[in-house]
Amino acid sequence: MKKITILLSLALLLTVSCEKNEQKSKISEINISDISFTPCKQEELKNNIRSGNVTVEFTHDGILIRYYDFEVPCDFTTVNVDHTFTNGVLNITQKGDGMAKCICYSDVSYSINGISQNQVNVIFINGEQVYCHNNHSDCDQDVIVSADEYENAPNHPISILDMSIDGSCLKIKFAASGCSGDNWIVKLIDSEMIAESLPCQRFLRLSLADIGLCCAYFEKEISFNIEDLQIQGDHSVLLNISGQPILYEY
Repeated sequence: MKKITILLSLALLLTVSCEKNEQKSKISEINISDISFTPCKQEELKNNIRSGNVTVEFTHDGILIRYYDFEVPCDFTTVNVDHTFTNGVLNITQKGDGMAKCICYSDVSYSINGISQNQVNVIFINGEQVYCHNNHSDCDQDVIVSADEYENAPNHPISILDMSIDGSCLKIKFAASGCSGDNWIVKLIDSEMIAESLPCQRFLRLSLADIGLCCAYFEKEISFNIEDLQIQGDHSVLLNISGQPILYEY
């Protein structure tokens, strides 16, 4: 019996170790692609002042950054972009090559692949904060409203054990097989489809990824801010979550 216990402990230790290595590998796979930029803009500057404007868009593959009116040397030929990612903080450095002392303005865009919205809390570009996770509630995460994510996000089998709503915070207790619930990547995704009924209905699913190839069984509870699921003019909506309904009143 002791030998069996030792062997099982060793197997679990190796599995967790592999899982950690896999997680590190995923982080190292983050890369920047599709860098594009405009030539120097020639239009006049109002009051000789121009301020950069940044948009951050999360996609199925990663993040799309658009930086409008980025300062570059007048003789630049390309824009170099690099990054570091630590503890949910994504630091991006972008710089136009060239040696001229005068500056001009270019619109720059690029994709950062291999990273999800769940992993990012803050994004800095050249030291300036351009994104902060919208943690406007006491919930653990925000619901994702995306037909593309609903269709393509991971779909590991789960069992929803219980659901409850407190204000706009939806708590879901669920269970699934895996090596460790600590490394699960969980998303609540809305399909963007609204069925006209009384009350109206929305269709969502709980997406689970990074579960590992183990037969252990874990339970977990996560809360989601569902304010974005409210329908203007209504005071309630029926949420169908992975086939299980719950009424959201607001």
